[in-house]
Amino acid sequence: MSSSEPSTPGRPGRRRKNSEPDEQQTPASSREGGRRRSGGRRKQEPRRFGRTLFILAGTLVVALIALGVVLFFQLSGDEEGDAAAQETRPAEYKVRDAGNMNEVLASRDVDGRVLNEGELFERRNAEISSQSIDFTLEESDLSEDCSAAVWGEGATQALADADCSQAGRATYLSDNYFGVATVFNLADVEGSRAVAEALDMPAPEEGEPAEEVVDPGFVLPPSGADPFDRLGSGYSAADAIISGHYLVVVWVQPTGSDSVDERVTLSTPLVALANFRDPLFRRMIEYDDDDSGTESTEGTEETGGEPGTEPGTEEVPGEVPGEQEGLPGEEEIPVPPAE
Repeated sequence: MSSSEPSTPGRPGRRRKNSEPDEQQTPASSREGGRRRSGGRRKQEPRRFGRTLFILAGTLVVALIALGVVLFFQLSGDEEGDAAAQETRPAEYKVRDAGNMNEVLASRDVDGRVLNEGELFERRNAEISSQSIDFTLEESDLSEDCSAAVWGEGATQALADADCSQAGRATYLSDNYFGVATVFNLADVEGSRAVAEALDMPAPEEGEPAEEVVDPGFVLPPSGADPFDRLGSGYSAADAIISGHYLVVVWVQPTGSDSVDERVTLSTPLVALANFRDPLFRRMIEYDDDDSGTESTEGTEETGGEPGTEPGTEEVPGEVPGEQEGLPGEEEIPVPPAE
């Protein structure tokens, strides 16, 4: 190092570069970037959005609580409506024959149109008024899965053997009764008879305890909501009406019945709810060659029963003979005019 070049101050032996400043740069004034009050303290900015954020947060909390309450009640209602139907059967079950309809609508080869919801559940079937009873449609279902409309291995197999292609079900309420109407679209009238017989509870064989008889199963309501969750727990009755290649099952129970031992006459509500067959009458008129507009019910028969007895003449305990209500098919059911 030349003696003529002074060393860097403070650190002996280090040569100062020409590019280095003679003095350290003065740091930026602490006043830059903000104002100070007198006395040297920085002036704080006012909280402009604190109150607004508090209000917005409170509103959001209230909205979330309200949404939670609404969702709770909606889900609770859906769970009630989707409750599974009970696997029960009526205390009384009879099979009936529709006569002329069996000839006109004998098979799907003649009547090949599928059933639709508007046909089954609208028009006169939205409200059925008959026998001084007003039934109102509550819930309905039309499906190609016939097995979902019944419970029990015997009932399921019978529908499969009869080539069931559709099952329509509807629940109905009136002031004093509630019930279910079901229609199965089968291949032919023979299949309709076979399914009707398969739904009947078989009698025990000689020496066989009644409790060991296997229940073949029965129809299921489309909903297990109240009061249909009680169907079968009280005294109820059902009619299976063979209607050509369709089988219609109507099942009713008094709203106040809670015991199968409380036997009552249910022929009147059965006759009323049997008008669920109205769409089938319309089809029969379309295919009927004579286009009479009415169905003769003189040939309506009941299968089963004691030999030598006529439908409706069986004596029921607690009833006065001769004052029983008419049974389905024993009186003429008006047929709507063709459209």
